[in-house]
Amino acid sequence: MSEKSKIDKLKAAQAKWEADNAQEFQKERKKEFTNNSGMQLKRIYTPLDLEKKGFDYLEDLGFPGEYPFIRGATPAMYRRFLWGMAKYTGYATPEESNRYWRSQVEAGLNVLSIAFDLPTQLGYDPDNHLAEGEVGRVGVSMCSLRDWETALDGIDLSKVLVSQVMNAAGAVGIASHIVMAEKQGVDLTKLRGTCQNDIIKEYTARGNYIFPPKHALRMVSDALVYCGQRMPSYRPLEVCGQHLSEKGATPLLEAGHALANAFTYIQSAVDRGADIDTVAPGLNFFTAIRHTNFFEEIAKHRAMRRVYARVLKNRFGAKNPRSLVCRLVPAEGGIDLYREQYLNNISRITICAMEAALSGVQAMGLASYDEQFGIPTVEANINALRCQQIVGYETGIPDVIDPLAGSYYVEWLTSEFEEGIMKELQKIELMGGVLKGIEQGYFQRTYAENAYKIQKAFEKGEIQRVGVNIFREEEETKPFRIYRADQRIEAKRIAQVKDVRKTRDNTRVKEALGKINKAAAAEAGADNNLMPLMIEAVRAYATVGEICDVLRGVWGEYEERQMM
Repeated sequence: MSEKSKIDKLKAAQAKWEADNAQEFQKERKKEFTNNSGMQLKRIYTPLDLEKKGFDYLEDLGFPGEYPFIRGATPAMYRRFLWGMAKYTGYATPEESNRYWRSQVEAGLNVLSIAFDLPTQLGYDPDNHLAEGEVGRVGVSMCSLRDWETALDGIDLSKVLVSQVMNAAGAVGIASHIVMAEKQGVDLTKLRGTCQNDIIKEYTARGNYIFPPKHALRMVSDALVYCGQRMPSYRPLEVCGQHLSEKGATPLLEAGHALANAFTYIQSAVDRGADIDTVAPGLNFFTAIRHTNFFEEIAKHRAMRRVYARVLKNRFGAKNPRSLVCRLVPAEGGIDLYREQYLNNISRITICAMEAALSGVQAMGLASYDEQFGIPTVEANINALRCQQIVGYETGIPDVIDPLAGSYYVEWLTSEFEEGIMKELQKIELMGGVLKGIEQGYFQRTYAENAYKIQKAFEKGEIQRVGVNIFREEEETKPFRIYRADQRIEAKRIAQVKDVRKTRDNTRVKEALGKINKAAAAEAGADNNLMPLMIEAVRAYATVGEICDVLRGVWGEYEERQMM
């Protein structure tokens, strides 16, 4: 039988099935089924749907570890080793965080994800008046090399991958990690680490920016080039889709905008003369993983890998296979966890872990069941790690590479995502690029409008959440233990940073900061990279606030335009 005859026979059989069951279909729960991206979902998917997409096994799917890498970054994937198990945490002081992080490593954690407090992220030391009331509130206060020495005492940086959420001051965080590794005698060519150094998403979704976009982009490019030339195992840029999702982006927009941001960073580095195969391997993607539409999240991640590989190859001319791999580190955020019947969050966390594993990611970080009450407790953090471990060691999911490949629904949905992502990339290009989109308020407006629609749908009961707006209980319960930072911590941290300034070589600090000032004022280029100067400043025990204040003095601060 010819291929056309088979297709015609299948079409006829499906049409008959639809007609025979027409009355049954009229009783379906809803008139229309859609996913979070607004895609209309059919009742069933068959080879006909892939035939319409022109699906080609070798061109569109291929094999794990090979272009277009849709089936995974490496040939053996989880049959060789499981994904990195991360937990994003930071308690108020370096001392307290050290005790906790060591206990997590002992419990099996192999990716340490540092949550800094807001002053550290915004480049303020604890004794700055703008830090008042925020020191150690939402993460650890770490502003000098002494703090890093305390926080990472007893943690072997040759074995534990350190990820940090630093953003606007990301280059300083990377410099601190490098100096700490040097002090431990770690070979920097083998040092593993990542930094959430995605400043673009701060302008569109999160708001923790310091410098104008042009200068902030320079810092990211400097880190990409410096680490790419010297530290091949280090990822100095983690491009964030997760925050876009938390702000209101649909999964499709999250994927499209995160990729657009990544290409903006890469283009910035290439425009400065950087080799694409030097900088491209330095990117990770920090994506959202949400339990609210299982297959959509899996298709999103698979499509991101295919789009990324094709754009890096065709637009940027990347030749090194490592440059074509879209490395994914998804995390579940607080938007999908609830205070009501908070233990239900454990189920939500586990579903997210399954989605991430079936997506073929490199690492994952899950929120904790008590996230809605404050900084998670030790018990809740251990539980989130155990959810990953159960999926990894008890389900059999890691035993087969990309087990959902070939599913008519998953492959159709992946192709839908790819088409939608490409359309969004073209739309952004037509408006003049990501930075122009920020100036025009496109991203901010789009997320706000979608977040409003989601909230209205939730209030109408069109979006249902168990224990929240359905299956509610009259009596609300709270966790037995809720973490709260000691109010005396701020005074302690102020005393500690003042002691650092008293006991260091301040002549050396002044010289190091002077060099940063001079380099920041000059044009960026191959011979004017800020990273070596920041490393030297960190070695001299200059603080995050001091380094960022020098840059503020040269570049100024960004002020968001008010959108009408």
